[in-house]
Amino acid sequence: MKIAPDLQNAAIAPLADTLVAHGVDGVIATNTTVARDTVKGLAHADEAGGLSGRPLRARATEVIDRLARHLKGRLPIIGVGGIMSGADAVEKIQAGATLVQIYTGFIYTGPDLVADCVEALRVADAASPRAKPRRTARAA
Repeated sequence: MKIAPDLQNAAIAPLADTLVAHGVDGVIATNTTVARDTVKGLAHADEAGGLSGRPLRARATEVIDRLARHLKGRLPIIGVGGIMSGADAVEKIQAGATLVQIYTGFIYTGPDLVADCVEALRVADAASPRAKPRRTARAA
């Protein structure tokens, strides 16, 4: 199931509960937006259709955060929307995404974006304050 960033905040929790109740395997947050507030005044800002890329980043991350706080791990969340750099991918994971999907950023940046995301996520994971697994000696 893919949800739009245009969903009202109050509708996110009930939608998440519905997904869980119906056995949905995961949720993709978010799709394109029809909102134009982040591109107001720019050329082509009034064109019809879904908007993707950088203008979607902040709202997509907010939706991911709200979903993650409500779901508490009951469903995987695929974070999508405005991932134009490795830092953006880290932001989505830190907001609660289990995985990230890139599309618009890949179109504009190419395969280097994948390497940037992998490296940024590796560095963020290594710096994470969460407990690291301990190695234990095996019995002889």
